[in-house]
Amino acid sequence: MAARKDYYEILGVSRDASKDDIKRAYRKLVKQWHPDAYKGSDKKQAEEKFKEIQEAYEILNDPQKRSMYDRFGYVGEPGYSGGGRTTGNSGGFFEDIFGDFQDIFDVFFGGSRSTQGRRTQRSVKGEDIHTTITVEIKDVINGKISFLEYDRKVACSACNGTGAEKGTSFSTCPRCNGTGTVTEEHRSFFGVFTNTHVCEACGGTGKIISKRCQTCNGTGSVRQKHRVRINIPAGVEDGATIRLTGQGNSGKFGGPNGDLYVRVRVSMPPYYRRSGNDLLYSVEIDYTEAALGTIVKIPLPEGSYENLKIPAGTDPGTIFKLKGYGIPSMNSGRRGDILVTVKVKIPKPSLKEKKLLEELAKVKGISR
Repeated sequence: MAARKDYYEILGVSRDASKDDIKRAYRKLVKQWHPDAYKGSDKKQAEEKFKEIQEAYEILNDPQKRSMYDRFGYVGEPGYSGGGRTTGNSGGFFEDIFGDFQDIFDVFFGGSRSTQGRRTQRSVKGEDIHTTITVEIKDVINGKISFLEYDRKVACSACNGTGAEKGTSFSTCPRCNGTGTVTEEHRSFFGVFTNTHVCEACGGTGKIISKRCQTCNGTGSVRQKHRVRINIPAGVEDGATIRLTGQGNSGKFGGPNGDLYVRVRVSMPPYYRRSGNDLLYSVEIDYTEAALGTIVKIPLPEGSYENLKIPAGTDPGTIFKLKGYGIPSMNSGRRGDILVTVKVKIPKPSLKEKKLLEELAKVKGISR
């Protein structure tokens, strides 16, 4: 009878290790002993070690099986088969009793598994790219067509995105013997149960790369300059994000490209503040101008000026409206207004001004 294995020792964790501790230890060991990533010369040893690590994780990650193992030191020795056979729905029945094996495959395939025999590797969408573009306030008024150049990953033409030299340098997967699936038999007090899942070593393709592509170093993609046209709509707000579908990094295994997300930064002149589709502007005038009236020039977003008449007797804090000179609405195109707040400056009067003000105070009957 084969000696019973110490699953805690295999994963290098204590007997009171948490589920997170077990998962971290498992992921670390998988990366070290995966047959395709193992850097040592003894691939057979790596394969056996990899199977042992997986077996330990399947037991300790499941609360029911771990409890049974802690009590009896035995759950049932899993038998590994490379024949890729299936047994109908027995895998689903096994999972109903002992839990989900999802975490076992997350390291490699994001959770993909199957009990339907051989299948192809799951396609993966390419990564999204995020960048920022800066526009002037006049571009917000009129809209703008801009061109953006950036680096993105594209499928390697030397290997057609496979990562293998000339696209054909593959060998049969030693884990599943080229079937793409692995069947596991588990013995327990309930009997023998069989679970068939996608081979984690090859992702269900039945093949592994035997010689990496020298152009992309086996990644299946290379960096390349890319240029896109971006339509900056009139009225766009600072911080808005424009999405360009399919302009991100290339996908894997036939998956679609990722997307390009462009964050718009509006370079606003320091004298403006935006409030919805209105622009807020402050102008400071002398107290004599407020009393007698004046005309001030108000800068417009397009770069020109508009004369604003300040009537005599204007109080500090009065707001004037330049209608239709603000930001256009993205929905209707109708422009907001420029709201001008008048600030009145009252400096310390000179001797001459003081005498004139004293005369004015007498005329108005103001006692001092």
